[in-house]
Amino acid sequence: MTKWGWFGPVFVIAFVGSIAAGSALTTGRTLYLPGASVADLRAFYSGNPGTVLAQSALQALAAAALYLFGRGLYATMWPDRPGRLGQVAVWGNRAAAGFLLLSVLTSLALAAAAGSASADVVAALGKATLLCGGALHLGGLAALVTAASLAGLRGGTRTRWVFHYGRWAGPVIAVSLVSIAWPPVVKLEPLYRLLGIVWIVGVAVAAVRHRLDRVPRAGD
Repeated sequence: MTKWGWFGPVFVIAFVGSIAAGSALTTGRTLYLPGASVADLRAFYSGNPGTVLAQSALQALAAAALYLFGRGLYATMWPDRPGRLGQVAVWGNRAAAGFLLLSVLTSLALAAAAGSASADVVAALGKATLLCGGALHLGGLAALVTAASLAGLRGGTRTRWVFHYGRWAGPVIAVSLVSIAWPPVVKLEPLYRLLGIVWIVGVAVAAVRHRLDRVPRAGD
C-alpha cells in the first residue's frame, strides 16, 4: 500500500497555501513574527480573525498530512522491527507534526486573547507560536529526514537519490534549532523548509511509483 505517499503533496500544498492565504487575506500590515512587538501581535491578531482562521485550518491539515505521510513511510520501511533509526524516524515524525499542530493552537489562543490579555501573555503566546511552528517543528522533521534517509541507503531501496540528498539535508535542517538560542538564525527558516519539501516530494513520488520496496537490515 503506497497511498500514504499522496499525503506528502497534501502537506506541501496545505502549508504553502497557509502562507499564501496569509498574504491574500491580511488587512493592513503583515506580521513578521520573529521581530514582532506586543503591539504588532495585538494589531494583527485582533484585526485579522479571518486570516488567522484560514491559516490555522490549512496548517492543521498540513500537520495531519505530515503525520500520516511519516507513519506510512515508517510502516513501509520498518514493517517488522523498527530498530534505532526507526525509533528516531517515528519520534521525529510525531514531533514535526505535533509541534506544527501546537503552533496552530497557540496561534488561535493568541487570536482569542490578543485584545484583553496582558503584554506578558501575548508575548509568551507569540514566542510559543514561533518556536513550535519553526525550530521545534523543523527539528522533528530533520530527525525524520535523516533517519529515514540513512535507513533507505542501508536497505538498498531502488530510489537512492532522495536518500543521498536527505542524508545531508536532514542535518542542515537541524541547524534551525540554533535559532532557539540565537534568534537571527530564524531568517534561514525558508531555506530549511524548502530542503524538507524537496525530500518529502521525492519520497512521495518514490512511494507512489512503488520504489520503496526494500527493508533496512534489522537494527537499522
